[in-house]
Amino acid sequence: MKKIAVYVVDNGSKDGSLTQLKAAKQKCSGRVKSFEIIEAKENLGFGRANNLGAEHGTDPIICFFNIDTRLYPDTLSNLYKEIRESDKSWGLWELRQFPYEHPKLYDALTHETGWSSGAAFAVRRRLYEKIGGFDEEIFLYAEDVDLSWRLRSYGYKLKYVPKAVITHDSYRTAGEVKPAQHVNGVMNNLLLRYRFGGIGSIVKGHVLFLKCMMSPAAFPGAKTLLLQSYLRHFAKIKHFRDPHSYGRAGSFFADFIGFDYSGTRDGAFYKNQLPKEHPLVSIIVRTCQRQAVLRETLLSLRSQTYPNIEIVVVEDGKETAGKMIREEFSDLNILYFATGKRTGRSRAGNMAMEKAHGTYLNFLDDDDLFYADHVEVLVHTLLHSENRAAYAFAFQTPITVKSLEPYVYELDAYEGIHKQTFDKIMLCHHNYIPIQCMMFEKSLFEQYGGLDESLDALEDWDLWVRYSLHTDFTCVEKTTSIYRVPKDRKKRVCRQKVLDDALEIVREKHKGYLQRLRVDEIAGLYQTKS
Repeated sequence: MKKIAVYVVDNGSKDGSLTQLKAAKQKCSGRVKSFEIIEAKENLGFGRANNLGAEHGTDPIICFFNIDTRLYPDTLSNLYKEIRESDKSWGLWELRQFPYEHPKLYDALTHETGWSSGAAFAVRRRLYEKIGGFDEEIFLYAEDVDLSWRLRSYGYKLKYVPKAVITHDSYRTAGEVKPAQHVNGVMNNLLLRYRFGGIGSIVKGHVLFLKCMMSPAAFPGAKTLLLQSYLRHFAKIKHFRDPHSYGRAGSFFADFIGFDYSGTRDGAFYKNQLPKEHPLVSIIVRTCQRQAVLRETLLSLRSQTYPNIEIVVVEDGKETAGKMIREEFSDLNILYFATGKRTGRSRAGNMAMEKAHGTYLNFLDDDDLFYADHVEVLVHTLLHSENRAAYAFAFQTPITVKSLEPYVYELDAYEGIHKQTFDKIMLCHHNYIPIQCMMFEKSLFEQYGGLDESLDALEDWDLWVRYSLHTDFTCVEKTTSIYRVPKDRKKRVCRQKVLDDALEIVREKHKGYLQRLRVDEIAGLYQTKS
């Protein structure tokens, strides 16, 4: 703590904040390098106030925290570790917010993100000063997007740090509409299009504004405020079109997605909480002679925020991945073995589950990925559920593989295909739970068996149906994983043929299953048919 200098900018507050700040300064005396209160005479706005605070320090890293954020004991140590291990291409690090994590996309492997929230982040001071800090023409909302994109215009990357957690009291209730956020968000989105978008993007911005005016008002008086703000925005166009007002003019163009600045994951208002207990979780990874593909899966497991994980890697066939695992992933708790002879996907999975020591099991095949909080979210869910299995949503990502060694591929899109809450009747009809989405008690495997070893496709669906005979599944409406599929049409047709052939076999097998249904479930089925 004595290496930390604290600068608090009071934005002309009238509510007694200064008194509280001065009391806090007394309590921190001797515990930090310095504690300075900067008193502004008026509300300077978010960007201008942060710029004022940044002028008072000299340290190479500046951390910005909203006044409504709270840090955990390990927040800064986890952030510092990430910064220390980052090379010079990374310019900014964003912290994870609780209880509502920002749902924007980030790369599940590198944690690179397209823009970073201004509520809690760290940035290299020399870069912050190089780009001129926050744009003070933006009073509230989207100033963080602008700062992020100006950094990117100089070629620097932004990293999301899921292990560095803060609490941010951003919403009183899930889905809350904030008038200032709604109005300023719309207008600043349009202004950023002048700076970072082409003519087409600017035109789309005006069209979006018209649609907004034609839609039902978000709150009483919203349209009046939007129109007033729209008329004022014309006076700011010159500033946002000035190539000297941002980064390297013309070197960065943004992909605006409506009023969003990136793709998003489901779960914007899922209430995140850290598990208070940490039972061992065994992740079952099936692989077969493709080390480079497996490497990415293990990297996503290294990034998990949950602290008690065992990884059981089973290679179906001769050993090829052992040396790579020992040399590159010795920091992980990995149990690796090879079957020697090819046994098939289902037999390999069963062998791994037999060897697993975890209270909970979760599959992650060698071409799939977890987002950093996948295990954390499902463990917390199971600890607070009477059900013995839980699942979350996933992205399907079509890819074109250019090379297997090294593993080079092009990602086409993030597709939210399966977003179905638990429905026992629907599960009997088709599988809507990709294998890596589900975490379940090992006791289910011990009591009711594992994968059907006669199946080499749809083995996971058969397993879920069998387990659903004995427990319901808890659904978490948050995207926490990725599974890859081929983009190539011919490969997809061949893949579908394998699934269709397996479907006939599994349907025949399911004739022997007896599913118990509640009356309301039967009523729901009747209503659907009606």
